[in-house]
Amino acid sequence: MKHYSFLLLITVLILFSFNSFGQPWELKTEENGVKVYTRPIEGSNVLEFKAEVTVKSNMSGILDIIDSVSEYPRWMKNCLEAERLKKVSNSSGYSYYVIDAPWPVADRDACVYYKVTQDTTTRIITIAIKAVKDYIPAKPDRVRIPSLNGTWQLIPTSKGVTKIIYQVHCDIGGLVPAILVNAYITDTPVSNLSKIKLIVESPLYPKRVRPGVREL
Repeated sequence: MKHYSFLLLITVLILFSFNSFGQPWELKTEENGVKVYTRPIEGSNVLEFKAEVTVKSNMSGILDIIDSVSEYPRWMKNCLEAERLKKVSNSSGYSYYVIDAPWPVADRDACVYYKVTQDTTTRIITIAIKAVKDYIPAKPDRVRIPSLNGTWQLIPTSKGVTKIIYQVHCDIGGLVPAILVNAYITDTPVSNLSKIKLIVESPLYPKRVRPGVREL
């Protein structure tokens, strides 16, 4: 009986740990040095993705790109337009962007709250992003993304070298089947991180220094 009780306790602890930390990641693709993993999310038919790439750039250079909202169409896949709606502080605010969708699917738009933090010990920078659907009124001929949660992490691995982790779970809204969304879910992170890598590693891209950012 004691043996059975012990096994039951171990099973419960394993299940609790599994539910607490989520499903395991599965590597789906690797292109241009970008690895993309996916995993299911409880209560959603759409997968979450996590993409990783290491680039030859300090964190300030990468943060400048992510913070330059109006420049998103340069590197964000299918982004038609983007603007900062409100700057709450030097590290937080609201942004808006529009994603071009193939016919007959309507274009998507998103209002997002973002917040930038840096760990004083590890120096890892985290940019948390979350959709705020009703921050501005809906626009004609566009479907507002109802739910988006994600993070960018900039991890300094050595002087002038940074690992980028880009993780997102998103409900794009409307009637697009989840199986179709999941079939193309790796395309966006591969494209976005490949373009960021290309920009920051270009000899024409000047070295950036951002106030308040602690580099290695």
